[in-house]
Amino acid sequence: MDDIFKSLKEWIKTTITDVVDKLVAIRIAELEGTLLKRKEVAEMLRIDVTTFDDYYRYMDGFPRELPAKRWSKLEIIKWLENTGA
Repeated sequence: MDDIFKSLKEWIKTTITDVVDKLVAIRIAELEGTLLKRKEVAEMLRIDVTTFDDYYRYMDGFPRELPAKRWSKLEIIKWLENTGA
């Protein structure tokens, strides 16, 4: 009987891990595809658009501007994590 419970436990554990991994991959793909405009970046940083333009937009290390004046949401999240903000 213990073998059945061990097998069931491993199956549940593997299933949950697989589902969580898939959900994380979906979320990362969603964030990678999300591009933000200046105003949205400023809102995300909780600053004024003018402050974003003056201090963050061209700051060394800040995620680079993509075509059509957009920024990757995922890159901004990574930047925030690395700066401790």
